[in-house]
Amino acid sequence: MARILSYVGDERFGPNTVEVETFLNRLSRLAPGEWERVMNASPGIGAIPDLEVKQSPEYFKALETATRLAKSQVFPGSESAFFDAMRTAQLVADASAFQPSSRPEPAGSAVVDDRLPPDAADEAIVRIMSTAYEEESWRRVMNACMIAAGALVMRGSIAAYDFATLYAPFATLPLGTSG
Repeated sequence: MARILSYVGDERFGPNTVEVETFLNRLSRLAPGEWERVMNASPGIGAIPDLEVKQSPEYFKALETATRLAKSQVFPGSESAFFDAMRTAQLVADASAFQPSSRPEPAGSAVVDDRLPPDAADEAIVRIMSTAYEEESWRRVMNACMIAAGALVMRGSIAAYDFATLYAPFATLPLGTSG
């Protein structure tokens, strides 16, 4: 399998490098329906952190545990491997055709003009709301990708329950890793 970046060593992501690279490779090939499944299975992370933590406390507790262990150097280079996997997952997901950045008009750029007829103003508001929803959904998917990649790095160092919680948005997809 080709490496995401060719200049890195064999243990770029620590003892689970092969598993992380398999995940990243598969991530780059997800079909739109698979992205939708990940989005629907992902907990909210974004605009209202306090609310999201209250809605998915196990997820955020597991993420905190994985991050703390990575920073404790649970294996040599665990912190850099953890954050490198997360950043690489972000880059891979960002390159997908599913993300909303290909839209010609970001959510905040449409202006509702008071002089527009009511039907046109309603359409502009619906377009703004729809685009904002899609952008927030994409942030949720992006965060799920990053967190799952970090969880794969820490697999074996974190509790099986924490791993399963962090990897849950991808659990139903055939990614080449066992859950």
